Amino acid sequence: MAQPGADDAAARFEAAVCRLALRLQPPAELDGRDELVRQRMERAMKTRWRNARVAIFGSAGTGLRVGAGSDVDLCVILPDEQRGERARARLAAADAELAAAAMAHPEAARQSSLLATAEREERMVASDLKAQKEKAARLAKRLAKEGGGHGNEADSPAAHGGPLPPPPPPPP
Repeated sequence: MAQPGADDAAARFEAAVCRLALRLQPPAELDGRDELVRQRMERAMKTRWRNARVAIFGSAGTGLRVGAGSDVDLCVILPDEQRGERARARLAAADAELAAAAMAHPEAARQSSLLATAEREERMVASDLKAQKEKAARLAKRLAKEGGGHGNEADSPAAHGGPLPPPPPPPP
């Protein structure tokens, strides 16, 4: 047996969902606008690559976008004959030059590899340090806001960048 007023609540809920769905539907004129944007982009691309094509994808392409403020995702498609052969030839030549240099100077190639690894690790450490500083600053701000801080958070190491960690040890 239904509770009293349940039918009214269900009807109000259904009406609210219908109103929301209508508000979320983008205006029909956006479809025409999206196609004009696609055509203009395609014309611009064809000035450089004559066989270029541009396609709409994402929520605008599937019709699942929410509201009139949604963006339009475009994909530029370049046929293989325009982008592939010369690029592949240049990459193959560069690979051959690198391989020849590595064979002629194996110690330099090893040092270059070690340097690249160290630079990658340095970027990771810097990124981790930045994240930790941001986390400490948020915590200090929250503590100050809650009145739970002991002392002056402005003098904390996090507020001034904190001490830098030692550099990573050289790879073996």
